[in-house]
Amino acid sequence: MTSKEKIMTFQECVLECAANTELIKQFDRLQGSNLSRVLIPQKVNRAPIERMIDEATGYNPIMSNMDEQFHKEFQEFIFFVFEYIWLPLCYSQNPS
Repeated sequence: MTSKEKIMTFQECVLECAANTELIKQFDRLQGSNLSRVLIPQKVNRAPIERMIDEATGYNPIMSNMDEQFHKEFQEFIFFVFEYIWLPLCYSQNPS
């Protein structure tokens, strides 16, 4: 590794993983969770006036309905990323 290469932090790794829709879907499948409901944009059939008002005010019906279950599932996702992505990446960079 050269001195100019930037090393990704764990936080950056989690954010990158949370942006990967296929990884989120597979996490949901393996864990029986519903993170994709919040993290993956969903098609919402709402009236055009509702969409315009939501867009103008920044209201997001899915994010506003985040609850304790979502926080628990996201915490599990963070542990999943740590165990199955972060640690193997760290080990592959420094196998000694």
